Amino acid sequence: MKLFSAGLVAAAAAVCVVAVPAQAASVASVQAAPVDPVKSLKAQLAPGKGVKITESSGITLDFTADDRAMQVQVNTHTAGTLAFGKGNVAAADLRVRMSARQKGFNPPYRVIAEGRNAYVTNAGIAKALPSGRSWIQSKASGHENAVLDMGVTPAELQFMLANASEVATGEYHGTATLADFRHDKSAGEGNVEFHLYFDEHNLLTRTVVDTTTYPDGDTSAYDQMVFHTDTKYSNWGAKVKITAPAAGKVISEKKLNAKTRKAVIKAGYPESGPF
Repeated sequence: MKLFSAGLVAAAAAVCVVAVPAQAASVASVQAAPVDPVKSLKAQLAPGKGVKITESSGITLDFTADDRAMQVQVNTHTAGTLAFGKGNVAAADLRVRMSARQKGFNPPYRVIAEGRNAYVTNAGIAKALPSGRSWIQSKASGHENAVLDMGVTPAELQFMLANASEVATGEYHGTATLADFRHDKSAGEGNVEFHLYFDEHNLLTRTVVDTTTYPDGDTSAYDQMVFHTDTKYSNWGAKVKITAPAAGKVISEKKLNAKTRKAVIKAGYPESGPF
């Protein structure tokens, strides 16, 4: 459920470098919701199945520089398809567009992700690459691919529902501290408000999460950071197959020379990479 937060934070870091914790969810002591939605979600997480996803996310960073109150705001719109493996998201095919209040819109790009790899393209990127190449490959440094960290896992959903209250048919609301959600008292100061929406089959149709974080006592890098994520799901259970681009059309990001790298970033390739 990080929702391209790495890309958002990288853009904000161009003005103010900070450490960003993960999003939180409810642990309020309220009436527990049925567990059926968790079972419904688990049933979908099988090879060959998938879901369409549309997500609007943003980060607003408030900080003080030279005794002046400053603000950086970065927004991302993501739409596409997630393909499931056994119990997880195995691949994704997404269209991404980022914008910053100070810089306007960046050119949109397409990203295909599977395993530790992410492949990025758009018309401008393809034009800037060597002849015959149209995709840039980037490999995650660790075992996790942040592009695949979209949607809600069964564990996250169960945790939220177990600590949420139903405010309308198929709609749940809750609040929590960041430390409670992460089961980590050192996670930092923060709180979250969230809404979950379900259809008649107990499948998620929408999640809205607003997280506010504050710096710890050892830093004054920022005053407040607010994450907003609005994710919509449709066509659960659709047959989905996502494959990587043909090897002959791919070039590794590591093989880009300085001139080409500058050109593809201008064309919309994320400066800090797709992760």
